[in-house]
Amino acid sequence: MSNLDKFVEEFPWIVNETSPWAEFKLSLKQSKIALISTGGLYVKGDKPFKITDRKDVDESYREIPLATSADNLAIAHEHYEKKYANQDINTVFPVERLKKLMEENFLGDLAEINFSITGYIPEPKELFQSGKEMAQKLSGLKVNAAFIVPV
Repeated sequence: MSNLDKFVEEFPWIVNETSPWAEFKLSLKQSKIALISTGGLYVKGDKPFKITDRKDVDESYREIPLATSADNLAIAHEHYEKKYANQDINTVFPVERLKKLMEENFLGDLAEINFSITGYIPEPKELFQSGKEMAQKLSGLKVNAAFIVPV
């Protein structure tokens, strides 16, 4: 058994059986889209995510305003190779690609605020609260759908 197979087998997966399915009825041209990355991004000057070990994981989120430039973003995540993300932030936070799709009239609009969390959260006790807070903020921004980028 490979290390990856062992990790997947032993990981304490959470199965959500209570979230209702919501059919998406709008076209993307009619929609306002938000971006949520699990890449551990934050705006320089904001508090970085704290990632130290398996027991001490930061389950909070960071808001990333749409107007934030790529060179004003940083990554605080110790569980993936950041070589390509450092070369092109769009590999983990494809906001420039979404802006291009909006310019081409493929998407209606983009959320003024987008979000990032860390993807390494083996025991997500507080993540559910963070998720609820992000959902409330997205609702307040009149977002129709969120594009989640797993890292």
